[in-house]
Amino acid sequence: MFAYLRESVLPSSKSSVKRSARSLLENLGDPLPLYSTYGGTWVYGSRITFSFMPDGTSVGGTPSVLFQTLDAKFAQAIWELQFQKAAAVWQAVANINLSQLSDDGSPDAINGDQQDDPRFGDIRIGMVNLGSGVLGETFLPPPFNGGTAAGDMFLNSTASWQINTDYDLETVAIHEFGHALGLGESQITTACMYAYYNGVKQSLTTDDIAGIQSVWGAPQPDQFNSNGQNNGSFKTPANITSYINSSGQIAIPSLRITSASQAEWFSVTVPSSTTGTMVVTEQSANLSMLSPSVWLYKPGSRLPMPIGSASSTAYGATVSYTVSGVQAGQTYLIRALGNAAGNPTGGFGLEVNFGSATQPPIPPPNTVVLQQPNQGGGVSATSVQVPTGPQVITIGNLSEPGDVYSMSAPRSPSANTLPVQSLSAGATQAGTTDDVTPLVALATAQPALPAGKSAVA
Repeated sequence: MFAYLRESVLPSSKSSVKRSARSLLENLGDPLPLYSTYGGTWVYGSRITFSFMPDGTSVGGTPSVLFQTLDAKFAQAIWELQFQKAAAVWQAVANINLSQLSDDGSPDAINGDQQDDPRFGDIRIGMVNLGSGVLGETFLPPPFNGGTAAGDMFLNSTASWQINTDYDLETVAIHEFGHALGLGESQITTACMYAYYNGVKQSLTTDDIAGIQSVWGAPQPDQFNSNGQNNGSFKTPANITSYINSSGQIAIPSLRITSASQAEWFSVTVPSSTTGTMVVTEQSANLSMLSPSVWLYKPGSRLPMPIGSASSTAYGATVSYTVSGVQAGQTYLIRALGNAAGNPTGGFGLEVNFGSATQPPIPPPNTVVLQQPNQGGGVSATSVQVPTGPQVITIGNLSEPGDVYSMSAPRSPSANTLPVQSLSAGATQAGTTDDVTPLVALATAQPALPAGKSAVA
């Protein structure tokens, strides 16, 4: 197995620093992971947003054509779903929440907040002509890119986009989201973060999961499932009666469903100020990609007695169920979970309204980070990566540190593979194997660069 350095497939994309490479033949038993990280990440993982650039949005003077390109092949809701599913794949296994926002079409890389800019998502998705041999390019997250361009991804408008077959839109979206969230390339040919497209991959391998968790950690339980607390059963519901405010309302943010099998149970006693109606709301809209499902029960002598439910298969939605005729002193059980027919994991907020005033949605967490200068950086010191990595990506007159996803890989008689773990709803096919030998380049330490420059490791 020979190591080599990959040249960019785009004339406009250039490697800013040379890399060294060597064979791993003498290290076949080395337990080092085969994923890589570039050392960049967002300040707040509690809510990382994304948005779709409207057509005509300027990317270095080049107009994005995302909608007209994909609308010509698929219904808009269908192609947008592929990106939503891709975001949910990473949210399911990492301590992050992703949320979709609207986009006002401001030029890419315009001055503004690095994170939580009110005009568009932290990660903006566009489509331009990237030339031959390329499926996508992504500008790296902070600190590589310190402004609004951080994490922005671009798909090639000339590629033959498909769904559930080559070139699969969700597969490429998963790969590009991985870069936007701080991952580099993987050695594993079956990994979603393998440097080259080699088949439909809609589920993460163990290497992908290890990589993203090295950056963000695993999903963390909320206040009702930590420090010895557990409300995972109707026998141990969390009593939230004390949360009722003077308006007869409850609003609890920062809740989290961390696995598809999890449900959270709550009990509440109707206050004397009730209007006779109880409205229970589970909200993931503007908070995460969870598909919410909320159920209402009356306590029973042996099992709870169901009253009704409200569910959505939408990724990032809000559902409410209304109970009439409630009386002061009555106790009800609430079961909040994710809808497995959509996306069953992620963050949410719970609201209960016994009053007459309309209850506003739970606001998202404050994740505002001001614009910073671009900085250099290197790959994780403990990770081995394939001979691709950060480069200066140029689109029109815009140049930023980024990563290129190639359409195909060089052929070789052997392959490295890892098991695939299906951890998100909607995944229809595990990663395929391919007779591609991942050629290895070891990370070389690079000195810090002045602001506005990028280092390639």
